[in-house]
Amino acid sequence: MKRASDSIGCRCGRCGAPALVAFTGKRHYLELLNIDDAGQQRKGKARIASAAVALGPQPPQQLPPGWPLPAGECEVWVLTSTSGAAPMSNEDRERPYRQLARRLAEVPWPRSAARLTCSSTR
Repeated sequence: MKRASDSIGCRCGRCGAPALVAFTGKRHYLELLNIDDAGQQRKGKARIASAAVALGPQPPQQLPPGWPLPAGECEVWVLTSTSGAAPMSNEDRERPYRQLARRLAEVPWPRSAARLTCSSTR
């Protein structure tokens, strides 16, 4: 993040954040969600199950402690696994990717380095 922010003259460390981050599969996202405030893996009933995670954009308040990107400014998406072993139709497998593609098409590009959120000047 620091290098990305520095490259556009940002001093707050948030301007260089990505617009979207996507996880291919719930398992990868759950690895982050199942870390407690002390940085330890949650165990037993404290673990979050994959059924509790919907495909698509994730609510910012659900992000794990210490999430390094600015919540609310960087959308987090969970997509279906790319494994062909997952039991679902091609349509079901592709749906979240199509939703993400539509959302990504709405993000202005280039993301205008002049659009700094801090009061930094170049």
